[in-house]
Parts: sequence; structure tokens; C-alpha cells
Amino acid sequence: MTDPGDANGENTQEETGGEAERERVEPRGREAGPGRGHTIVVGAGMAGLAAADRLADEGERVTVVEGRDRVGGRIHSVPGWGGSATLDVGASWMRGEENNPLADLVHEIGVRTAVFNRSTETAYDPKGRRLLFDRHRRNMEDVHLLQEHMYWATVGANPQESMEEGINQALYDANLVRARARDANEIVHRIAEADHGADAEEVAFSAVAALHEFSGDDVVFPDGMGQVTDHLARGLDVRLEHVVLEVLHGDDGVGVRVDTPDGEEALTADRVLVTLPLGVLKAGQVGFAPPLSDEKRDAVERLGNGSLEKVFLRFDEVFWGDAQVIVNLGTEEGAWFHWYAGQRVLGAPILVSRNGGRAARFLEGRDDGEVVEHAMAALRGMFRKAPDPVDHLVTHWADDPFSRGAFSYTAVGSGDGDRVALGDPVGDRLFFAGEATEIEHTATVHGALLSGRREADRILTL
Repeated sequence: MTDPGDANGENTQEETGGEAERERVEPRGREAGPGRGHTIVVGAGMAGLAAADRLADEGERVTVVEGRDRVGGRIHSVPGWGGSATLDVGASWMRGEENNPLADLVHEIGVRTAVFNRSTETAYDPKGRRLLFDRHRRNMEDVHLLQEHMYWATVGANPQESMEEGINQALYDANLVRARARDANEIVHRIAEADHGADAEEVAFSAVAALHEFSGDDVVFPDGMGQVTDHLARGLDVRLEHVVLEVLHGDDGVGVRVDTPDGEEALTADRVLVTLPLGVLKAGQVGFAPPLSDEKRDAVERLGNGSLEKVFLRFDEVFWGDAQVIVNLGTEEGAWFHWYAGQRVLGAPILVSRNGGRAARFLEGRDDGEVVEHAMAALRGMFRKAPDPVDHLVTHWADDPFSRGAFSYTAVGSGDGDRVALGDPVGDRLFFAGEATEIEHTATVHGALLSGRREADRILTL
């Protein structure tokens, strides 16, 4: 039996991370304080580290096991790309600064942020012609009108009603026709695909009114969002490359079986907090003994697991003008609808595109060269003389065994009750956190943060 509290283990976070800051910090959470116990946290993403951070500060002994060779989970900052830029290849936005607990943490740490200014957005039609400012502004006004109709129509919506049905009804109610209906319809669909990682036909219409957004500016992180999870992990006993095979729980104790570089180990504790992504739970690659309840397993099955992939293209120079957001209408399967220009935030001539739902699946299975070729064909539809990129990076979150996708969404036939069931503890031994267990803040980093703190507080009351 391996003692998971051994601070001298070869896989502790300080020893494998390599960052000077990690080596300087004092170990914490290695011994239980008076009246406290020992919790194993499965997963070193935002939810797991937020919980571990709070537990350690309150005197709990904490061991974090993580299958990857890094912390952060679906937050992954790649520094020095092209010699200078830091890319957030996973989560990258903080939606609304005001009253956002993530914003409070970011300010506490002193992480540099930049406001993402969408006022410089430009749009191009399917033939590559730039839309006049007034035309694009009218399109966005139509989109907001549709979204308003959809929001109020969700009152009384049944779980089997899809967002596609809601969009169609909103188009009728708003009396939009011809080109205005076509453009607004496309933009609303592309926004839904990016927000939920799924097609409108797959997303429950009730999800339109389910999310709570904070007010204030949306911001990004020029030096990487990974600084936040690195900060939360400071001094903790984080066992990297520890792949959880099975979670054992019962009245007589709890523990996990893990596959490590040195072979299989069994770790025991007073409690286990599981923060695995929904995609990993759906894949069934982590066992539970005894099995989870039917209610919890049904929730995992009903909730949707979204797909969203990014493509980063670096060029020798900027050829797209001053716009920070470029909208491309009428693209194949909706791919390359949004381009984000990185010259101001990243300090380099970089374009980023996010493809969700149908577009992500359309590109799935292609090698990186094919994806870049397809992206460049779309760009050259708007910018005829666009040069070849000097570098590229294509994400593959759907293929990542430790994520199996991007984030959860409320699928047709699922609802808030499934998220509650997923997050419910099993007795006072087994706990669950992660953005998929949040109701008002799903598919967000701050939702993951809140879920981790929620379960830490629940554990601390024991």
C-alpha cells in the first residue's frame, strides 16, 4: 500500500513542474490539521485544484492525482510559440469581470489580462465581400432580437424541445425574411455551436435561459490562463502521470487504483473528490466499485459532451487590417466562421479560429495539414493574396483521453436535475465537482472554480 501523503514521492508537483516558482513555495496540505482528515482529489484541472487549494488552506491533508504530465486540465497554456507568443489552446476567456469569482482570483494573483474588444468586428459574405458596417450592425441587431425572443419563449419549454425549434420559432415571431433571416439564422447557429460545442438540434431549448453571465468586459490572458491553475497548485502534493483506473468507495473507506510510471498503486484516504470531465465519465474509462447509482449514471448518459477545437495560424505579417474579430458567412459546414486576430493581445501576427459542434466534427479525422489547407482556402475567400502561414497549431481535445471533448452542454432530454444528480455526493466519502455539475455556470472556467470550492466547503463541514 502506498502512502499518498509522502511528500518525497518522485511524482510530486514541485519536482516534475520545473518552474522556479514551484520550487520556492512551501509545501502545503501534506499533513492533516486538528480535526481534519485526508482527501484524494482526482484531476488537476480548475475544479480539482480549486478544491485542493481551499482544503489545504483549511488544514486538510490533500493528494491530487492527475493522468497528464502537467496541471491545468482543459486549461493549457503553450509558452514561446513562434519564439514569443503564449497560446491558450484550451480555455482562454473570462466572461464578465464584475462579481466573477475567477476575476477576484486573477486580480489576487496579479495575472495580466486584456479586454477583448469586439467593437472592431468585421464581416464578409459567402462571396468574400466585406459587408458595410451598417449591414453588419443590422445583422447583429437581428441576432439580438432573435435571442430575446428565444429567451422569453423558454418559459415552459419542455426538455424534448431543441434549440433548433426555438430558433425557427424566433425567426417567425421576429418576422425576419430573406437576406436578414438568412444572415441572422446563420449567426445564431454559429454562436450556439461555439457556446455549447454542439448543433442546435442537439441542445435543449431550455439551455438558452439557463446560463448566468457576469457583466463587465470579457478578457483574455496574454501570458496564459495556465498561470491561474499553476498558482492554485503551488506547494500541493500533485501526483502527475497517475492515471486513475478505479475509484473504490464504501463505509469502510475510500481509495483509488492508479497506473503510474512505476506501475500500479493503490492509494487510500478518508474521502475522494472526483473532478473528471463529463467526456471521461461517458467513456467509462474509470471504474467505480461499487458502481454508481442508476440516477448518476443516467445523468452522465443524458448530458451532452461538446466538441470545440482551435486552429492557430502564424504569419510573417498582418494582412487582415485592424479588426480583432472577423466573421465569415456561408462557409462549408460552418467551419472558420469566426477568426480572432492576435496581434494586439499576443504581440504577433496570429489568427485563431474556434470550431464547435458540426464544424468540429466536419474537421475531425483530418490530419493537421488538411485542416490548415481548408482554413487557408476559407481565408483566401476573404483575402485573395493571403500568404501561407509560417507555423500552425491544431488542437485535438476530442482525442485527448483525459478530456474526451471540450465541455458539457444540456442535451435535448436532459436538464438541471441531471447536473444536480451528477454533483451529489455518495454518503460522506465520495464527492463530485466540475463544470458539468454546475447549473448556472456550465461550460466555463469560473463554473469549474465554483464547483471545486462548493465541494471543498461540503467536505470541510464534515
